[in-house]
Amino acid sequence: MSEQHSPRTSGAETFGKAVGHLYLGGPANVSWEQALEGLEGGEAERTPNHLPHSVAQIVAHVQFWQAHLLATLDGHHPQMPEHAGDGWPLPDDWVTLRATFLRDAARLRAVARDPERCAAPDSRGVPLAAMLTNYAGHSVYHLGQVVTVRQALELWPPPGGGDTW
Repeated sequence: MSEQHSPRTSGAETFGKAVGHLYLGGPANVSWEQALEGLEGGEAERTPNHLPHSVAQIVAHVQFWQAHLLATLDGHHPQMPEHAGDGWPLPDDWVTLRATFLRDAARLRAVARDPERCAAPDSRGVPLAAMLTNYAGHSVYHLGQVVTVRQALELWPPPGGGDTW
């Protein structure tokens, strides 16, 4: 079924589908699943020369913020880190980190695709859609870094292939 806007599809539904796709990686690039495909723990933990982070560190950082957003969406009030570096936790076991990251990205995708949740205001009265969009953009930004790290480690493309044009 096409996901294009139709007379029966509201603007909120169209928006939700578009933002929801960003939690997969976006239509203009590979998905997170593809970008992480085939990485073993040791490979994910390697930091290339002249780059600041490993794939595992980047994924742990994005997961930190995904968990923060999900806690907020669940009605909790997680503490904001005092410093930017506090949002870069040490990575856990790679297999567990990857699974948790992809699970939480799927949860955020589902929320972004829910027009009622997107329209609901946050504690400042701003629609949750604004927060979901900001976090999705953050995620895609770091997805590009993961691809770059893999390229620098000569681990690109992944076994299932990647964009080459």
